Amino acid sequence: MTRLSLRMLLQGAGDSALRECVFRWCGLLAGDAKPSLVAAAQAMEDEARAQARISALPKKLQDLLEPFFAPGGAVRPVQALVSECGKHFKSRFELEAALATLHREAFVWHVKDKRWATFDSPSWAVPSELVECVLRARERRQRLLQDALTLQGFLDARYFRERAATGKPVGKDDDKAADHARKIYKLYAMESSIAQRLAKLPRPVAAIVDDVLFKHGGIAGWDEVLREVEFEQPPDRALVGKCLSEAMLGAVADLDLARIGIQPVEHAVVVFHEVALHALKKRGEEHVPVVTEDLSCRGDFVTNVGRFLRELQQSKVLFTAEGDLFKASQKRIAGTLLPVPGGFLGAEPLLETIFRFCLQRRLVDRRGERALRPTPAGGEFERAPLGEQLKTLVAHFVEDRTLPGEAYHHARLRRVFLRLLRRAEPMQWQDVSILPFLARNAYLAQLEAAPTEEFFAARFQGGGYTPGESLQQMAWNLLVWVKKRLFPLGVVDLGMHQGRVTAVRLSRLGAELLDADPAAKAGGARSMVIVLPDFEVLVFPGDDVHDVVHLFDRFAHRTKSDHVHQFRIDEASVRAGLADGLTGAQILQEIADRAKAPIPQNVRYSLEEWAHKPSA
Repeated sequence: MTRLSLRMLLQGAGDSALRECVFRWCGLLAGDAKPSLVAAAQAMEDEARAQARISALPKKLQDLLEPFFAPGGAVRPVQALVSECGKHFKSRFELEAALATLHREAFVWHVKDKRWATFDSPSWAVPSELVECVLRARERRQRLLQDALTLQGFLDARYFRERAATGKPVGKDDDKAADHARKIYKLYAMESSIAQRLAKLPRPVAAIVDDVLFKHGGIAGWDEVLREVEFEQPPDRALVGKCLSEAMLGAVADLDLARIGIQPVEHAVVVFHEVALHALKKRGEEHVPVVTEDLSCRGDFVTNVGRFLRELQQSKVLFTAEGDLFKASQKRIAGTLLPVPGGFLGAEPLLETIFRFCLQRRLVDRRGERALRPTPAGGEFERAPLGEQLKTLVAHFVEDRTLPGEAYHHARLRRVFLRLLRRAEPMQWQDVSILPFLARNAYLAQLEAAPTEEFFAARFQGGGYTPGESLQQMAWNLLVWVKKRLFPLGVVDLGMHQGRVTAVRLSRLGAELLDADPAAKAGGARSMVIVLPDFEVLVFPGDDVHDVVHLFDRFAHRTKSDHVHQFRIDEASVRAGLADGLTGAQILQEIADRAKAPIPQNVRYSLEEWAHKPSA
């Protein structure tokens, strides 16, 4: 970046120009006091003052300053500014008038030295003191969350980045410092080291850390902690912050989160993400949640989508002028769907969710006479393997905007949650709050501040916008998504105790989906069936039970799902399977291939007859 100090830009300028610059940055001079160029340069290096002056400018002038803060942009010809910022101005004359305003405000000056100026267009420059100050502040803001919430960011900011900011040239000492930083981080991030440091905390500080970790997931406001933890005498906040930072376990800091669309936390007690990860994991291993009832959906949601699409094929389903299903049709179709255990998604909300998914994925369309019909894409979806259908549904629900929470954050937060869920041990219960807390912390630790601030800046400019979601609500809203979207999909199972959800676990179906490697392909036990003469079919689960149940749902009526799945076959169900793309030979082969005993002759004969019987 071209470096032009304030002294170089004002070299040869008159006393009035110097006085004007000092007045803008330092205020009125007393009497006949001589203006100090050094004082003005120091004011430009003051981050708070520089930020306040820039923020006070109109939006157009702020946009015009931006190119000067870009790499290599401290000096900008007018012609380049026209091409970069011309869209914000009606003409070049208005842009030049804006430059003159910035000059009066002592932000930019003409560049006359031909080492930096161009011959074909006038050039302007911002003093290097101001440019470097703004860039330092932006870099600090960009890493504010990482530095406040992670051990790695804390160590980097406290011991190594300040050293790098001295302006010394990079050499062997810098390489040694970087290597030292990595070793220090690995040492302090070891689980045994974290456990030892936690054990050595003073009792009042340890009580605060336990409350922050296990009730708030690692981040909580100071006042809230004092209300929740009983003390004979409340500890000093500064002392608690000193204990945490010296032990490399956390800090007490103000979290200015409003600029990224989250409620700010004043005097937040922060336990570093690496420490919270260890502590919450250890607590989960030591305190297994009590589960008296386990709820599982398996692949029922996909089956319900298929039932909805087949209902549109078999009967005329009308919609209102607003695009909603008629109440009579809604009630009739909702009655045919498999229920979601636990009441987390009632019959009509379940149908509404399926209907919205089918519309947005173009699986159905609205045709003449206000009737709904499946599209070719709907037929392809219904015939696709269970894993592909689930992946499509998960991708859709990640972007779901109908649940509580700021959509910008939650679409990204849910992806982080799925990555953490993938590492969980299948079929092993863990406290229901652990994964939402860890996902929130991991998301904040990796959040890119600049694009997020830019996204929410438009809302603040409109006026009247106040972030409505707190850090605690982010975790609870993520849990709502787990209950109402991942659980109905069968990706997770829920554990209940005394009427409330206490635990969650990655289901076998979820493990297959997230690993993209079904157990059946790895040589696991296959599901087997018994066919009774009264056309009842019993499915005994194996590792591939989800795919088998999903397939049988296409040509048989499911009557019960428990440890053994029960189906009933009749002519109508077989015809529905044929309309869904199956053949009679495929249906018979699938049953025979898994049958523990020979298929009764009357069942085999009826299946062949129904398959070859002409449609009515």
